[in-house]
Amino acid sequence: MSTFLAERHDGFDLVVVGGGLAGLGAALAAARGGVRTALVHNRPVLGGCSSSEIRVPPAGAGYHTPFAMETGIVYELVLADRARNHDPVEGGLANSVWDLTLYEAVRAEPNLSLFLDTQITEAEVAGGRLVAVSGCQAGSETRWRLAGRLFVDATGDGAVGAAAGLPFRIGQEAQGEYGERFAPAAGWSHTLGNSLHFRARDTGRPAPFAPPSWAARFESCLPHRPHRQFAGGYWWIELGWPRDTVRDNELLRDELLAQVLGVWDHIKNHCPDTREAARNWALDWVGMVPGRRESRRFVGAHVLTQEDIDAGGRFADTVGFGGWEIDDHTKEGMREVAKKPSFEGVNHWLYFVRPFGVPLRSLYSPAVPNLLFAGRCLSASRLAFNSLRVMLTLGALGQAAGETAVLCLRDGTVPGELPPARIRDLQQRLLERDVFLPGFRNQDPADLAREAVATASSEAPFGGEPDASGGSLAAPSAQLIPVGPGGLIRTRMFLESRATESRTVMVRLVAAAEVWDLPALEAGGSAAESECRIEAGTADWVDVVWDRPDLPAGLYWLCLAGEGVVWRHTAAMTPGCPAARFANGRWWFHPGPFGLWRTFAATVFPDPRAYGAEQALTGVTRPGTSMNLWRSAPALGLPASIELAWDGEREVAGVQVVFDTDLSRVNRVMPPFFRAPECVRDYRIEVWAENGWRTVWTERGNYQRRRVHAWSPVRTPRLRLVAEATNGIPEARLYEIRVYAVSQQN
Repeated sequence: MSTFLAERHDGFDLVVVGGGLAGLGAALAAARGGVRTALVHNRPVLGGCSSSEIRVPPAGAGYHTPFAMETGIVYELVLADRARNHDPVEGGLANSVWDLTLYEAVRAEPNLSLFLDTQITEAEVAGGRLVAVSGCQAGSETRWRLAGRLFVDATGDGAVGAAAGLPFRIGQEAQGEYGERFAPAAGWSHTLGNSLHFRARDTGRPAPFAPPSWAARFESCLPHRPHRQFAGGYWWIELGWPRDTVRDNELLRDELLAQVLGVWDHIKNHCPDTREAARNWALDWVGMVPGRRESRRFVGAHVLTQEDIDAGGRFADTVGFGGWEIDDHTKEGMREVAKKPSFEGVNHWLYFVRPFGVPLRSLYSPAVPNLLFAGRCLSASRLAFNSLRVMLTLGALGQAAGETAVLCLRDGTVPGELPPARIRDLQQRLLERDVFLPGFRNQDPADLAREAVATASSEAPFGGEPDASGGSLAAPSAQLIPVGPGGLIRTRMFLESRATESRTVMVRLVAAAEVWDLPALEAGGSAAESECRIEAGTADWVDVVWDRPDLPAGLYWLCLAGEGVVWRHTAAMTPGCPAARFANGRWWFHPGPFGLWRTFAATVFPDPRAYGAEQALTGVTRPGTSMNLWRSAPALGLPASIELAWDGEREVAGVQVVFDTDLSRVNRVMPPFFRAPECVRDYRIEVWAENGWRTVWTERGNYQRRRVHAWSPVRTPRLRLVAEATNGIPEARLYEIRVYAVSQQN
C-alpha cells in the first residue's frame, strides 16, 4: 500500500523538467510566447545551484570578457534581483530574495503551471517520441503524469533524456575522438566534483567555534585556496572522484559537510592569517544540498567541441553563445589539498575564449526528436562543456530552447525538422528578445525603424576623464578606440611618470575587426607606429600626432609601452571600448576576470562620431564592429531625445527599446539595491501630429535594459523617445529602438 495518490494531468504543449536558470529561461520564453507550459522542479525553490539552498553565484561570459554579459530573460532576472536585494553576489550569500524573484517571474505568466518538489523518475516513449513524464511530488503525496507535445530536459543530470534512451557521455574524451588540442591522449571517466557553500557573519563580539569530532582537520596551511574573505564560500571545497557525483550524492554531502566545518575550524582556530580577523565571525548558514557541476552530457545532432570554439562558433543555426574559460578542476579536489584546485592543463591564463556561437543542433538529438535539452546536459565535448557550464550562459541557452519550442509547436514540427528559413525566423525572434547571437543582427521585416532616418538632440564625443588609478606600461597595454570617416590626426593619452628621468613611450595602432579582437594584438602587426616623451614626475595629457586623414574608419587598438610610466584609467568605463594588457605571454582584457573592467584615458581627433543616433539602428544591441550605441552629450544634460523619421506616414502601435545597463559590469560587482546608473529611468514616447508632438507612452522608475510598450495604432511620419532622467548619469544611452505596426509580446 502507498500513501501516494495516482493522478493524471494531460494537455500541456510543453513540459520543462528542471527549475534552474536554464529551465526557467525555457519555461518563461515558451509561456510568454503563448505556449501552455509546465515547469517541473525537484526542489522547493527555483534557481538550481543559484538558489538559496545551494548559493552558487550565477556567472557567465562577462566574467572573462567585457561587454559579454548574457542578456534576455536571465539578465532581466538578474537586474530585478539586484534592484531589490540587500545582499551582494558572492559564494554562499544568495538569499530568498533571489528565490522570490524567480518565483514571481513564474507566477506572472498565466500560461505557466509550476510543479515544485516533484522528482521525475519515468519517461514514456511511444513511436520514437516522448509522450509523458511521471514522478512524485513529496509534499502533496501525489504522483503526477505530465503529457506533452514537446519536452525540455533542463535537469542538469539529463534525467529525462537518459530515461528516454538518449545516448550520453560522462567524462573526458581522448584527443583522437574530436581532435581537440587540449584533450589528453587517453580519456577518463571522472567528472568535476560537488561543492557545499557556507555563509558567515560578524556578530560584533567573540564567537568561539568548536568543530564536531567528524569534521576534517586542516591545522596547517591550505595552499592554493584563498580564505581571507570568509563571509561566504568556497568553490574549492569540492569532492567527486573516486565517487559518482550522482549516485553517491548523499555520501558526498556528508564528506563535504565535514570539509566545510574543517575549513571553518582552520579559519577560526588555526590559520595565523585569519584567526584574529575572524574572531567575531560565526557560521550563519551551511549548505546541505551539494552544488553539482557535471554528470551526463547528451550526444546531440552536433557535439560542440574546442575546435568549434577556436573557430568562433560560426553556425548557420546559432541560437546562443558561450564565453567562459575552459575551466577544468583537479580531480581529487579536497582529497589532495597540496594540489591546485584548478586543473593546470587548461585554464584562463593558457587559453583565451572569445564569445562563440552555440548551434541549435547541440540542443536536441534525432534519437528522441521532440525532446530539447538545456543546461549542462547539452551536447558538447567535455572541453567545450567546461566553457558552457556556467549558469548565465545556460540560462540564455534555455531561453533559446523555449523559443524553439514556440516555433515548433506553431508549425507542428520538431527542432530537427525546422527548415533554414524557419531557423532564421527563430534567430530573429531571439534577437528581438535580446538574446545575443554572435555575427547576427536585426533583420526583422516588421520593424519599421529599419526604414527610418535617426537624428538626436545631441551626441556624446568620444573620450573620458582620468581618475587617480592606472596601469603600468612596463608591460604593453592597449585601449580600443574608434576612428571615424575623417581618419586619425591625433590621439591624446593621460600618462603619469613615476621615473626620475624623462621616458620614451612607444605607441602603435593595430586595426581591430571587433570589440573582442585580441587576436589582432597577438598578430603583432601595426597600421602605424610612433612615440612620445614624458617628463619625470609629471601627470598630464600627452599627444601623438598621426596626420592620417586617409586611415580607414573602424576600430583600432592604441598600444603603449614604456618603463616607469602609468596610463591612467578613466573615471567611468568608456562604452564599447575595452582595455587590454600583455601578461603571461598573451594579451588579456584589463585588468582581469571576475571584477570591474576598466578603460584607459584616451581621446581621438577628429572626433569619430562613435555614438551617433544611427548607432541605435545597427541591429546589434551591444558593442561589436562599432559601438552600436547612441549617447547624448553629457555636457548638455537631460532631457535628450532620439527621433525617427519616415518618408511618409506609418501606422505605429508600439516600440521596443534596449537601454544601456553597461554589459561590462557583471552581477558580482552590482551592489545591494543596484540600478544601473546608465539606464534611462524616466522617459516618454511621442508621435508627431498636425499640431506637434503627442505623448503615447510615459514610463517612470525603469531599471530594465529591454522594454516593450504598446498603444492603439496611430499614423505618423515621426516618432521620438525623450529621456528625462536616468538612474545616475547625465546622459541618455540607447542600443536599439524598434517600431511596430502591431503590438509585440514580451
